[in-house]
Amino acid sequence: MKATKGIPYGMSNFRNVVEQNCYYVDKTMYLPLLEDQAHYLIFTRPRRFGKSLFLDMLRSYYDLSQKNNFQKLFGELWIGKNPTPLQGKYQMLYLDFSKIGGSIDELSQKFDAYSAVQLDELLMRYREYYDDEFVARFLSTKTGLDKLHMLDDEARRLGYPLYLIIDEYDNFTNVVL
Repeated sequence: MKATKGIPYGMSNFRNVVEQNCYYVDKTMYLPLLEDQAHYLIFTRPRRFGKSLFLDMLRSYYDLSQKNNFQKLFGELWIGKNPTPLQGKYQMLYLDFSKIGGSIDELSQKFDAYSAVQLDELLMRYREYYDDEFVARFLSTKTGLDKLHMLDDEARRLGYPLYLIIDEYDNFTNVVL
């Protein structure tokens, strides 16, 4: 007998939704359609409409570091039975702009500091793909912008595809207004 599924109200972590047996409206059948679209997508929906959970599902699906968890996370969903060739192929950079607070005067500094931390975390997650010399140079670099350029250049040189997801991108507008 299956346990009653919980309602994932306010949850934006796809893995937690699956592992905690929460009700999930399967939208994975749209992934092949998204892959046929332009490389830059913007999802606009009202608040509390599941955007963050959808983006986290995309992260789990395309993330190279989650490739071994594919059946566990997606086995019961449409995409679990119909995976695309891009499943588990990307090094993922996930930025949540709601984590960047402060006044308009602090915005640039806080954005750069947040980006630097997230880029360091990305490099450590995919550490096995980069040589020691690059890792040392990368970790000694201070600004997020410089780290982003370094990672982009090195990943391109080595043929590693990167995927950027930005959640809560309207946060800057909310801070400015």
